[in-house]
Amino acid sequence: MPLGHRNVIALCGITHIPLGSYVIDLPRDGIITRSTFDGLPKPAESWAWELRDGRLELVHTLVTVWHWQIIMMVLGYWQRLGHIVAGEQYVAESGFVRGGTGRNNFVADGVVFVQGHRPQLKDSTHDAANIHVVVEAVSDRSEENDAVAKFDAYAALGIPHYWIVRGDAETEEIDGMVTMHELRDGAYEVTGHRLVSRL
Repeated sequence: MPLGHRNVIALCGITHIPLGSYVIDLPRDGIITRSTFDGLPKPAESWAWELRDGRLELVHTLVTVWHWQIIMMVLGYWQRLGHIVAGEQYVAESGFVRGGTGRNNFVADGVVFVQGHRPQLKDSTHDAANIHVVVEAVSDRSEENDAVAKFDAYAALGIPHYWIVRGDAETEEIDGMVTMHELRDGAYEVTGHRLVSRL
């Protein structure tokens, strides 16, 4: 059920739910104590537990201003080169590549489509064959781990370029260092570094 721009799963009245490889036992009286809340398993990247009006909710968290601005700056660079771009898109088959069911495809912060490809405007999942570059922005350790975890999947799918933009949490400027990776012989190699402001 939507709550503003966040996806929310309300868990009222549920005493036992599967969560990935975890099972959460919730108190039957419905009272969530601080120790119960603190003992919940850490959710996947971009998700967080919240207590709201006495309800335990699993919410999809929003990205920071830096994160969104930096992605728009990088995608703007590729647009100027004539590519169609999109943010927050699923990469098809990335769930299968990781040995999963295919339902848990990676969401890329930004995708740059191959020159001449015109995606359907209603689409949010795209075949890797139509993706020229995947862009990920990272500003903390969990995002860094997430970006690195995607290397093998994107390489196996044959996506030619993978850019990771790292930000400096100590500065107020919207800039970042792009590490540019290119697919060579089935694996990504670093081909350069550049500040986003210098693209």
